[in-house]
Amino acid sequence: MKRTLTKEFLQSKTINLDNKVAIITGGTEGIGLAIAKIFLKCGISGVAIADNSKDKGVESIQKLECEFGDNRVLFFEGDMSQSKPFDRVFKETIKHFENVNIVVNNAGIMNDVKWETQINTNLSSAVIGTLLGMQYMSKTCFGQGGLIINVASIMGLIPSSGYPIHTLTQFGIVGFSRAIGNINHYDRTGVKITALCPGLTNTKLLKQASYHAINDKFHKEFKEESGGCLLQKTESVALATLNILHDSMPGSVWVVENNNKPYEIRFPEVADMRFKNKC
Repeated sequence: MKRTLTKEFLQSKTINLDNKVAIITGGTEGIGLAIAKIFLKCGISGVAIADNSKDKGVESIQKLECEFGDNRVLFFEGDMSQSKPFDRVFKETIKHFENVNIVVNNAGIMNDVKWETQINTNLSSAVIGTLLGMQYMSKTCFGQGGLIINVASIMGLIPSSGYPIHTLTQFGIVGFSRAIGNINHYDRTGVKITALCPGLTNTKLLKQASYHAINDKFHKEFKEESGGCLLQKTESVALATLNILHDSMPGSVWVVENNNKPYEIRFPEVADMRFKNKC
């Protein structure tokens, strides 16, 4: 039986993020904001939230500061699918907190109508954030090593005919994370890269998806494909990141769904697949 994520589960984990600093994209609401909260609860020294919504960012920072105190949270407005504003986030965060140890590439939209924007927001930002994270945290560049979590979705493993372009971006994040998370890169840089694929989660992204469907038929197909899945809380996804911090291997891919504890996906080796195809 899978263990449900609860407050007791969090309390049972030996989590200490003292002297750690995290950058989280898409962190003004939903999964990103939930991750910021759980990191702050676990004693992280600083969190930098990057998002393109200034109003939502100011509101979220005020709430976080009210709950967790001043001088632990920064907000950066900008398009993280572009290198320059994302690089500024790293530079300013290091200037303020003196280091960066964790990067959570969480920014994303679900809008196959505006597919070019979707590809940039979902995939380009994850690539840029990963490359910059490796650059600034790598032991070869006077960094201390670190962890990068690329947040995709269950559609990075199970394609959706209702949202084919969104599926493309999610498969891209998973494949990229597996490739650049290879142990060879980790041995060289000391930066561990993983992917997290949440199942259906109660976020604005999912609520807005119906309005952004190319047509009602595609949205109906998506609803049929996802039938039977529970709509989990954003806190469940945030708690899952704590497991990844401690339990994940470089290049691993994790799923969290139905408010359960996350589990790692085991991919078949190419050689095994070829052997089976010949038999």
